[in-house]
Amino acid sequence: MKKNYSKILMTAALAFAAVCGAQAEEQVVLQENFDKLETAMEAGVHKYGKNPWTGKDVEGVEYQPNYNTIQTDGNVADLNGWSSRTTYIYACQGFIRISKTSFGGDLVSPKFASLSKPTDVKLSWQGIGYTSLIQLDEAGEYKSGGVHDHQYYYVAVLGAGEIEGASKMNKVAYKDENMNDIEVNAALVKIPTDCFVTMDTLQAWTFEGTKNELTIKDATAETQVVFMSTIPNFTKTKTTDYSTAEMPIDEAAPHGVNKKVNRVIFDNIKVVVADPSGVNDINVAKEVKVRKVIENGQVLIISGDKKYNLMGAEVK
Repeated sequence: MKKNYSKILMTAALAFAAVCGAQAEEQVVLQENFDKLETAMEAGVHKYGKNPWTGKDVEGVEYQPNYNTIQTDGNVADLNGWSSRTTYIYACQGFIRISKTSFGGDLVSPKFASLSKPTDVKLSWQGIGYTSLIQLDEAGEYKSGGVHDHQYYYVAVLGAGEIEGASKMNKVAYKDENMNDIEVNAALVKIPTDCFVTMDTLQAWTFEGTKNELTIKDATAETQVVFMSTIPNFTKTKTTDYSTAEMPIDEAAPHGVNKKVNRVIFDNIKVVVADPSGVNDINVAKEVKVRKVIENGQVLIISGDKKYNLMGAEVK
């Protein structure tokens, strides 16, 4: 019986397309939406406030407990492996805020434990600037508030890996996990003037300028990422001025900028493999020529100097 080779070749093409599709599938190393903070309840009430301001929210939840409080009240599991070395981190309903008034804070990720070898990864996240709560008068007119914090923060790698894609990198004093002095190479991130929290925290997450992405080269299972204020505070000494010639006050802020404060809000943090491998670790570079052949009645796919069957297994 004569074989329909055109149909076989079509099957081979589809099989190879499936292999390539598997190669392009996103491989997630770390993903955090702080859902535990959003859903954590206590006596029928959310444990954490729905906004980043002081005072009480509509449920009566007082100012979000800071990291020290979470450490001692048995709720550290709600952080899902995230931590702080300055302790100036605040749990909100579905997101994290770092820094307190004039004290700089930080947010440290869990390790990239799923990586088995040095791997390039892409880090993406949302970072929103803090604005003091707007107060209105009895007539509903603006009274006070709406003042922006300083609009810069840092992102750095702890452990193996180097950041690529940042417009500016600086050396920043920090602490290792044993609280010894270290210096990290950190990417400077500027928050656009229109990407500060408004009266509605949920609305702020829709601002396109809050979205950021960097590449980390050669990350390993020991790699962590840290988000920090421009002056991480370990001495408990108040910062009087975050502004510098490199990080000036934004004169376009609607109600001014408080140069003494650097609170930032984070959510939707994700780390994925930058160039994920495919089925059976078949890696096909764009410049490699791929063709289909028939040998001994078997359809094979040749990529570079290697041969694969329709199941994607290499044929020696």
